[in-house]
Amino acid sequence: MCRWLMMAMVVVWLAACSGAGSPPAPRPAGTPQLLNDRIGKMSDLEPSSIEIDVAHQILGQSFVGLLACTQSTEWHKSVVDAAKARAAEVGLKLETFDSDTKAEKQPPAIKNFVDKGAKVLIICVLDPKVVKPALDDAIQKGVWIIEYAGSNLSTNGITVGVGDQNAPLGCAAGEITGRLIATEKGGQATVAILDYPSLPQIAVRADNIEKCLLQKAPQARIVGRFLGGTTENGLKSMSDALRKYPDIDVVASINDAGAYGALTALQAAGKDPQKTIIVGIDAEAKARDLIKAGGFYRGSVDTAPVMTGQAIINGAVKLLAGATVAKQIEGAITEVTADTLK
Repeated sequence: MCRWLMMAMVVVWLAACSGAGSPPAPRPAGTPQLLNDRIGKMSDLEPSSIEIDVAHQILGQSFVGLLACTQSTEWHKSVVDAAKARAAEVGLKLETFDSDTKAEKQPPAIKNFVDKGAKVLIICVLDPKVVKPALDDAIQKGVWIIEYAGSNLSTNGITVGVGDQNAPLGCAAGEITGRLIATEKGGQATVAILDYPSLPQIAVRADNIEKCLLQKAPQARIVGRFLGGTTENGLKSMSDALRKYPDIDVVASINDAGAYGALTALQAAGKDPQKTIIVGIDAEAKARDLIKAGGFYRGSVDTAPVMTGQAIINGAVKLLAGATVAKQIEGAITEVTADTLK
């Protein structure tokens, strides 16, 4: 592998030498080629040493800004912790912001990062309508955008992981739940779905939980969709739901955090843990422990938060270095049940 590196007005040549043909025309660093004709994998974002060197040159004294949706759940905290660790490994300065699940906090945080000179923004988009003007302004100022875990706005950058995968995530959780209802309850169950309707992309996840659950267990009765997303919401919503629908014996949740609250409510209601099913999404360590222990918590869906955190930093390196990369990077989706944890 031969390498050309010419820093004149920060122009980078990266080419593979095979002894035949001429190298491709140079492309200014920080101007990546984004491919729309394929879906990439997280492993595709692993940068070469030369790309890391170029990213350092382009970034200079500036930094990469990361806006997390929240730090209150294990999944989101794991993403940020992994991103911090990977940024330290590759020598990129990273600044983070906790949006605390409040979409209105994101536009001023974006402006602050841009005003301070961030060259790449990594964001979990809470509400596309709220955040798009601020992101558009950042783009006009030459900032590259990496989206993860929230809505996909298809900006001038890449989407990593579950940003565009809420439908398959929800379907995976729905299928786990539906199979359990079919095999253990003869297809009959009274189901509550924990949702987070103020976030459109999470509503998509809940839609697909319902759709795919009913495909596996068409006679199941879904009594409603209730506010989840956090342990506090899950506890209150399920406590209220059980008063209205005391025969609820299945809960499918858009994440593990909300499902933990539902678990507490079901325990308080005296539900039989061998006849009551909870399925979440994220496969947090606590959820895995509960699944292994048996009882209420029967399944979850792993979305690889550590890999996501590493990938978003690798993606920042790729964008800064002017690499060729797929615009959409798929995340890993793996069903987690007692059988898979054996």
